Amino acid sequence: MFEINYWKEAKKEYQHLDGSQRLFVDKALDRLKIQGMQAGAQLHGELHNCRKLKNRKMELRVVFTQENQKISIISIIAIGKRSNEEVYRDAEERIKKRH
Repeated sequence: MFEINYWKEAKKEYQHLDGSQRLFVDKALDRLKIQGMQAGAQLHGELHNCRKLKNRKMELRVVFTQENQKISIISIIAIGKRSNEEVYRDAEERIKKRH
């Protein structure tokens, strides 16, 4: 079982979601708790250490990574719509700020 942590910005994004969007994210997090980094699709480029879970109908993405390969903590980096790749740019910027 994996522990889920939100980055500060991702927590704010979650709080601004409507009910159906939160339901999708909650279900995605339940999947992450069980499957960890096996869930979702691998990202590329600057986000090659991250994965995503998506809902095509809502155009919503959850970008996440495993904090330390030896421990069971999954961090939610960004939650948002794919429009203009915004959620991915936000995730890249947040990762760069932390390193």
